[in-house]
Amino acid sequence: MLYSQRYEKAREVLRQTRLESGLTQAGLAEKLACGQSHVSKLERGERYIDVLEFILWCEACGVAPDKVIGEI
Repeated sequence: MLYSQRYEKAREVLRQTRLESGLTQAGLAEKLACGQSHVSKLERGERYIDVLEFILWCEACGVAPDKVIGEI
């Protein structure tokens, strides 16, 4: 399931959201109060992202979560 097409698309959209907001992994990690490796593992598919992390990720990037969901 971690490598399903839908989850792969979700990871790619989250990565693009981060990049378009001008944040590095380290910059996003700082906003999320976690380590850069945590962000990296989520983007590479080594960890699942839960719904609350998803919302925080979007907010840290300055994008509404529903907009990101629409892209997935």
